[in-house]
Amino acid sequence: MRRSVVTVLVVLAVAGCTAAPEQPKPPPVVAFTQEMAEAVLAEVVAGVGKNGIADFCAEFARSEETCATLLEGALRECLLPGDKPTVRQAVHESATREYEETWRLVVQGRTLDGQQYVSDFPVVLSAGEPKAALGIYWTGQGSGRDMNDPSNHTVNPKNACPR
Repeated sequence: MRRSVVTVLVVLAVAGCTAAPEQPKPPPVVAFTQEMAEAVLAEVVAGVGKNGIADFCAEFARSEETCATLLEGALRECLLPGDKPTVRQAVHESATREYEETWRLVVQGRTLDGQQYVSDFPVVLSAGEPKAALGIYWTGQGSGRDMNDPSNHTVNPKNACPR
């Protein structure tokens, strides 16, 4: 009898210890840092140096259509990227109803023909990975946000096509 009571207690104890179904783990929270944004810029610049601008938008920009429009405008004006740009400023913009979380890098460099540019280079999290929003960095384009912000001064190179 004592043995059956012990067996029943062990069975009850084991039954109470069955593993609960595993709950899905939430995705890890990733801090979106300036270093991540600068790494995206470095990847884009290295890609241009290696492959030129062939398939540029498909490879580097999250918004291929907008990138293609900007690239087409740059090519119409014979503007090609030259030296490696430097980051003059990095501005973190929190997500809002209209915009996603962004690092806006203000980059400075020279086009292939030596003209200076200062452009905004927005980097966003796309499916959890940092990605260039537009990719084009050498035309002096701005983000269009808060034009009264003194950090939003862009410098547009002039048309470089031979006349």
